[in-house]
Amino acid sequence: MKKYYTLIRTLAFAVILTGCGKIEPETSSEPKESPREWKVSIQASTSNGTKALSESGNTISAAWEAGDVVYICNSSNTFGQMTAESSGTVTTLSGTVTKTMTAGKTYTLRYLQKGENLLNLRSQKGTLADLAKNHDMAEATVTVKNVNGTEVVFEENTVNFESKISIVKFTFDRVINYVSVICSNLKTYVRPGYSSNYSFIEVNPEEATQNVYVAMSTLEAQKSIFLFLAKDANGFYYIAAKRAQVENGKNYGVNVSLRSMPDYVDLGIVRDGKSVCWGTKNLGASSPGEAGNYYAWAETSTKTSYSWDNYAYGSYSWITKYDPDRPDQGVVDGLASLLPEDDAATSALGEKWRTPSLNDFNDLLNSANTEAILSGAYGRWGYTFLSKIDGYTGRFIFLPVGGYYKDDTRQDGGYGYYWSSQIDQTSWTSSSFANTFKFSNSIYSSPSTSRMERAYGLSVRPVYIQ
Repeated sequence: MKKYYTLIRTLAFAVILTGCGKIEPETSSEPKESPREWKVSIQASTSNGTKALSESGNTISAAWEAGDVVYICNSSNTFGQMTAESSGTVTTLSGTVTKTMTAGKTYTLRYLQKGENLLNLRSQKGTLADLAKNHDMAEATVTVKNVNGTEVVFEENTVNFESKISIVKFTFDRVINYVSVICSNLKTYVRPGYSSNYSFIEVNPEEATQNVYVAMSTLEAQKSIFLFLAKDANGFYYIAAKRAQVENGKNYGVNVSLRSMPDYVDLGIVRDGKSVCWGTKNLGASSPGEAGNYYAWAETSTKTSYSWDNYAYGSYSWITKYDPDRPDQGVVDGLASLLPEDDAATSALGEKWRTPSLNDFNDLLNSANTEAILSGAYGRWGYTFLSKIDGYTGRFIFLPVGGYYKDDTRQDGGYGYYWSSQIDQTSWTSSSFANTFKFSNSIYSSPSTSRMERAYGLSVRPVYIQ
């Protein structure tokens, strides 16, 4: 849609400072695809609602541009497309349907930016010009009246398209050159007959700034916690959280106070009477988005290759340390958890730090404790864990994917693998395996505990005990 600038008053937006999914296509009930084609047309207008606030207080509104493409779809199928015949606030959309539509059923007319068949909100530049050019979506609904031999006729003569994008101007208390905005209420990936709630938006301004404009599409009109992972031009990292309600088609201004990235975050999780605080970076990483160093289990230094040939404690079939109860697999010593001298986190950071136990990871996965959000930051996919414990809401950590090393090759780069401090004791090969924490960058899977051969190189996310 062609953009026009008109002067309006800036909309007020109230925010409350806080302490700190999986979407599957629906099974279609439509009749099977027919090789026939039907003509379709309808008059369409644009919403009076504005799209974004500019620096001067102007707004971006929308009008049709000849050639704009609109898709006819439902939640899982695309039935055809129409094209705007003229420019202006009102136009006639006409085109062709190539799949059978059913009388009495309601369908969505979806406009995606400049006729593209994909709207991806996950990467933005933070300017109104970028939003106007690359991040637009509007929809209307129609009901089929009848389908004759050559034409699909709608009940409606005219439809009004409403914006499904809200524009939020985030004003930070310092100049930044990167920010990831994370919220489980976001929908950021849209095709004509499909959408997904990848719950993050990365903003890379072309110049360092305090103000970034972000296009959002929310799943529900409800108050949500927005999480921020930011970086400035000097390489310092920051964190923030803000509770706000954002509704599609509306404009907002939000002030955000950033604080320096701490070494660890207390999510409110207590085990054995002590607070288990999670580090904000992987061991050996210089930023929260880096995979950091890779370690074989029970080794405290890195190496160029990770295999049983150079493992410190035996071979796959004969373990020389940490064999709790399997005399057929090695030297039984009763040890099932890392000693401090063999814990990479303790060795690197001090006695109050350690590698997480299996219980620590299970506490992190407990939905009563945290909300697990598939997200991304600093150019990497990962998972954000947001505390749900009273008094700690708004506190969170981000764990990036990083794969693991077998020999001198990194494997499964789209997965995150993290060592626990414990030997796996669930199978006949248990002494050769240690428990792990695992997740992928797919919306079709969830984080879980698993196991891995001890000789392989995995990341470590340390915990601080207080």
